[in-house]
Amino acid sequence: MMYTYINWEEMVEQYKQQYDDEDGIHEFIDSLVPVYYHDILKAFSDWAELITGDDMGLPIWQVMTKHIYESYYNSFMNKWDGFDEEE
Repeated sequence: MMYTYINWEEMVEQYKQQYDDEDGIHEFIDSLVPVYYHDILKAFSDWAELITGDDMGLPIWQVMTKHIYESYYNSFMNKWDGFDEEE
């Protein structure tokens, strides 16, 4: 259910080469979230069931980018937690 073109292992490796701490992960993930409407729709297309009561009243693009961010963050952190063990 995540945007499949991103290689999360490469993203973690790239991040670790540049920063190697957890302080900037949120900003790094935020930089990966699409900003153009077409790209947001493409990334979010399979996630409509994720819309919850917390999303009520928000513009749809905010709902979409929030859920895309959460998915990216979870995917990144899954690779982050095991990265040092693989080296």
